[in-house]
Amino acid sequence: MFRFEKEQQVWDFNGTKIGGQPGEYPTVLGASIFYNKHEIVLDDHKGTIDKPKAEALWNRCQELTDETGIHFFIQIIGEFGEALESYFDWFASIDDKTAFLMDSSAPAARMQAAKYVTEVGLANRAIYNSINGSISQEEIEVLAKSDVDAAIVLAFNPADPSVAGRQKVLGEGGVAGQTKGMMQIAEDAGITRPILDTAATPLGLGSGGSYREILACKGIYGLPTGGAYHNMTVSWTWLRRWKKNLGTVYDGKPALKDQMLKHYAKDMEALKQAVWSAPDIGCNLIASTLGADLIMFGPIENMEPMLTTQAYADITILEAARDLGIDTQDPNHPIFKLI
Repeated sequence: MFRFEKEQQVWDFNGTKIGGQPGEYPTVLGASIFYNKHEIVLDDHKGTIDKPKAEALWNRCQELTDETGIHFFIQIIGEFGEALESYFDWFASIDDKTAFLMDSSAPAARMQAAKYVTEVGLANRAIYNSINGSISQEEIEVLAKSDVDAAIVLAFNPADPSVAGRQKVLGEGGVAGQTKGMMQIAEDAGITRPILDTAATPLGLGSGGSYREILACKGIYGLPTGGAYHNMTVSWTWLRRWKKNLGTVYDGKPALKDQMLKHYAKDMEALKQAVWSAPDIGCNLIASTLGADLIMFGPIENMEPMLTTQAYADITILEAARDLGIDTQDPNHPIFKLI
């Protein structure tokens, strides 16, 4: 374990604190909801959802926080402004405190989201996702005029996935014709609580740099840092193929199949899911041990295995950090609740 020489900033989102030295605060988990083809979305244009199921999912996240001390952000995803507004209204009706990410690949939807949360008084809980190389001057101006002061700042450099390339994007720009670095753009847009995203890239295309960038971001900027590292497994073609074809490996091997499935609820699909989940969840352990403060783990339905994995990581990281003179600043850290 290690400690950063650079002073580490901590942002407080209504009691959920993110950042600091490794071990000082539990890692925050970002749970995605209303993502593409999510079963609880009934109309992705209007934002019509199965409210009982959506609320049940979020309530379970809150129960896990109460039990373990690990906090969640909810990552609200939508491609249409009308849908995002509806999703925000729903979330505000069941939770008056927790921060939420406004996530969309559509600039128009993101801009509408920034305007809307300002109008309805939710901007202090909103995290804009994201400021990246494709941001336009119009989007910067919309953000600057809004009350949104928190954003994910993406260190993505498609031409150079090395740590140096990622840092160049943050400090100098050069991506998609940008003449300013993402940090300066964030400042121009009125962002005072940036969270740096190291930009998870596929295996074979700079995945190692995605992890090393955690050290660079926290070491250079001292800011809360993290990413969506599960995207590495989602884009891993071999893993998808392996999962799909695993059943055929056991054809004609009744003894092996019988014994193996005794440990997977007697279900080949359960074994396949375990094959997928092991790296999908486990990839986040690498980020945690390197100091990541935010893990955006993907579908909210993965909350249970992600929570137990993160609790294990946070406890071991704190135990190691104590040898370096670091101790937790959170009385509800999982080391107090689960040991």
